[in-house]
Amino acid sequence: MKMIVDVIFGFLGSGKTTFITRILREWGSNEKIVVLVNEFGDVGIDGEILSSQGGNVVEMPSGCICCTLQADFRAQILEISRTFQPDRIIIEPTGVATIGQIQSILEAQSLEREISRIHKILIADATGFMGLYRANRHFVESQVENAHIIMLNKCDRVDQRKAKVIQSAISAINPELTVFMTEFGAVNWNEYVAALAVGSEININSHVPTHSGTRRKETAQPSDRTGTGPTPARSAVRIFDSPEDAGLHPHFHEGADALGYESFGILFAGSGFELASLNSVFHRMTASESEFGEIVRAKGIFRTETGWKILELASGDISIQPIRPFQESKVSIIGKSLNREMIGTAFQQCRSDEQV
Repeated sequence: MKMIVDVIFGFLGSGKTTFITRILREWGSNEKIVVLVNEFGDVGIDGEILSSQGGNVVEMPSGCICCTLQADFRAQILEISRTFQPDRIIIEPTGVATIGQIQSILEAQSLEREISRIHKILIADATGFMGLYRANRHFVESQVENAHIIMLNKCDRVDQRKAKVIQSAISAINPELTVFMTEFGAVNWNEYVAALAVGSEININSHVPTHSGTRRKETAQPSDRTGTGPTPARSAVRIFDSPEDAGLHPHFHEGADALGYESFGILFAGSGFELASLNSVFHRMTASESEFGEIVRAKGIFRTETGWKILELASGDISIQPIRPFQESKVSIIGKSLNREMIGTAFQQCRSDEQV
C-alpha cells in the first residue's frame, strides 16, 4: 500500500513541531503515522517532543535533507515504508531546507512505488514574515511558490491590519494556495482536509501538479484502517547515536548553511538546573547585541527543581512549559557568529549541585 507524504516546512521557530503535535493528537488514533524529523543541529529536540506525544518518530542525523543528506533521505523513506507500512509520513525538514529540492527527491523514480500523494504545508510566523521576506526574498518566494497550503501562524501576536497585509503579500506570490490564519497551530480540521483534497497536489506517477476543484477526500482524510499490518511501537526510532556524556558535550556544524546560520548543541548529564537561572540566560539571548552572538532560535529540555521543563526562544519571545521526563537535559542554539564557549559557560553556571 502506498503512503501519503505531508511535508510540513517553515522557517526557524514558525511552529512546525506544534502543528505536527496537533496532527498526531487529531489523526493518530485513525491513521498509522510516522514522523521523519531532520533538525539543523546534532542535538535533537523536536524528535524527543514528538515521540513523547505517542508518535513514531525517525530522526535523521545532523545536516540538511535537501542537500548533504539526499541519499540518506531517499533511503530512509524506503526504510520507513517497508518497516512501518504507514498510511502517512510527515516530514519535518530543518527550518532552512529548500522545499523545491525536497520535492525533487520525493518525486524520484525510486520512490514512485511507495508514495501516492505529496502535500506541502508551509508554516509561517506572522510576526517575522515581512522581515524575513525583505532579508531573504528569493528564499521566501521559493518556499511560498512551492506550497499547497500556508499556515500564517502566531496571528494573535500581530494586529489584524498587519495580518491582512501579510496575507496579501503571500497571495501575490502564489494566488492558488490556501492561507489559514492560525494561533498556536490550531486549525479547523474539516477545512484543512478540504484544502488538502482540492489544492495543488503532486501525482508522483506523472510528476505533474494537478489543480482540481473536486474534493478527493480519500487522498487527504485520515484513513479508517486499523489493525491491518504490523503496528509499530509507540516509541521513537533513532538512527543516530547519542554519545554517552559525563558532563558537557558540544556539537556544531563545521560550516554555516546557505542563509548563514550555524548550530550549537549541548548534552548534559548528572545534576539538574535552576529554572530562574535558565530563564535569565534565555533572556540574555534576546538582546540585540548579545554576548552569545546573533541567536534566532533556542530550544532546550531541562530537569529543574520544579520538574522537567522545555524552554524556547522564537521570534524574540521566551516560553517555559512542563514536559514529561527525559533521559538527559539538552539544548540546541541556532544563529550567526555564535560564541560557543560563552554559551557553554552560561549553561554550566545554571546547573544545580543537587540531584533532582
